[in-house]
Amino acid sequence: MKKTFKVFAPKWIYKLALTTFLISILISVLFWLIGDSGPEGIIVFAVVCSPLLVGALWGYRFRIIVREDIITVRQGIGKEYSFNVNEITKVVRRVNRNSNLGTMVKITIYTKSRHVSVETLMTGCDKMESYIAENVDPQKIVIKEKIRNANQ
Repeated sequence: MKKTFKVFAPKWIYKLALTTFLISILISVLFWLIGDSGPEGIIVFAVVCSPLLVGALWGYRFRIIVREDIITVRQGIGKEYSFNVNEITKVVRRVNRNSNLGTMVKITIYTKSRHVSVETLMTGCDKMESYIAENVDPQKIVIKEKIRNANQ
């Protein structure tokens, strides 16, 4: 069976992080131009808000590409790596049933030396979930379920 698909973070996540970072810097520059603070304020504000920029870049670069039996992972920072579906040693499927948010699923795929996670919000998560169910030995799949009530 020939299967090719991609799993990636939705674009709105990194666009939101990048926009928030830019607006924060703009506000800081405006305060500096008005005269309420010095250029140190801009530098401190940029350093404090820089995790938003790193998160935006990380989300933009992260991608999983599945081509038949080969899974290729491009992480946010670092080199791209590939592994065969036969190299998977364990799959942990965490299901969090939360009455406020609905059901959230996180699938973590382990090989001998690396692991990668796929979450419900990612585009292509459902395809990856069915691909794992079809191509990985059921004894390697561990299901952890957590039920949380809204009243807790």
